[in-house]
Amino acid sequence: MTKPTILILSLGELSTALLETVARSSLFDRIVVGSRSELKAVLRANNAIIGAGIEGFYPKIEGVQLDVDDPSFSSDLRKINPDMIFSAPSLMPWWKLDKTDKPSLPFAGYMSLHLALMSKFRDRIDEANIGARWIGASYPDVINPVLSRSGFGPDCGIGNVQEPIPKLKAGVACQLNCHPQDVVVHLVAQHAFEYYVLNGKIDQELPPYLLKTTVNGQDQTALAERVLRVPFAFPYDLHFNRVTASAGLVALRALCSSTISDIHLPGIKQFVGGYPAKVSSSQIEISLPPEWSLEQAIQTNNRSLEWDGIELIEDDGTVFFTLETQQAFHRLLGKSFERLNVSNAAAQSRDLLAVL
Repeated sequence: MTKPTILILSLGELSTALLETVARSSLFDRIVVGSRSELKAVLRANNAIIGAGIEGFYPKIEGVQLDVDDPSFSSDLRKINPDMIFSAPSLMPWWKLDKTDKPSLPFAGYMSLHLALMSKFRDRIDEANIGARWIGASYPDVINPVLSRSGFGPDCGIGNVQEPIPKLKAGVACQLNCHPQDVVVHLVAQHAFEYYVLNGKIDQELPPYLLKTTVNGQDQTALAERVLRVPFAFPYDLHFNRVTASAGLVALRALCSSTISDIHLPGIKQFVGGYPAKVSSSQIEISLPPEWSLEQAIQTNNRSLEWDGIELIEDDGTVFFTLETQQAFHRLLGKSFERLNVSNAAAQSRDLLAVL
């Protein structure tokens, strides 16, 4: 049986970590690594070839030049003809932002640094019209629905809602002396949530979320709520990309399978935040416990947006910032922004890069 081809675009730290992970997964016969710099793509591809080969994995891995600003991008994409595309571009990644000494913004204040590039990818991938699944991993809880509400957008993202779940499973299992795999978790949560629960000091209100936990059919949500609030020191440094790559592998494994998997994903089409989902090679569907309505889950994640600095997101994908974010823009730039959308993302990103 022929295995699918994946194209990994935008070779930052996360995409590189994902490349090394999928090279050892046996999920793909062919892995194409695309970058503006052909040399960078070839170097990353060759590194994966050697590392994966040492461990006994030999998918075909190739590095190619793919520049989203080049007129040939869409035709080059059609020649590669991937079954899946993974992209996580940013004009300035979070780990570089952490090193700046400039006044900081709420997380959403940096959105334009992701949206400016992701909207370019959107237009060129749409133009190629190849029918590939697109996994968008640049702040997917918000960027993906912004794109989907304004046109063509990613099928889903990775990370975020997936990442607190092992803490819950391990903690509940430890308390009940059972195997973590016996702990079933359903979680609805937006990006900001994980930074509050994967934290060495939990002493404040959590962003809105929905949680249900069972073990062998017995409800253990109350215990899971206590585990959720146990301090859990976490290294938000470059090693964090390895965690998100693991989340990506879970998503890709489900997307490559004809059998339905129950997993969690952020940024599913037009939906803000993360949800439990039923995923296979033919479907990605939000799947909630019967006691939760879809409207309840949507509103939970919408209410969480203010923790990232967002007031609301309109049906057309326009993001309105909170007053706190607008004031932070003024401190940093000497001027403020009330909103962000696909049409003004490039200009807003230029203003940010000029001071950062």
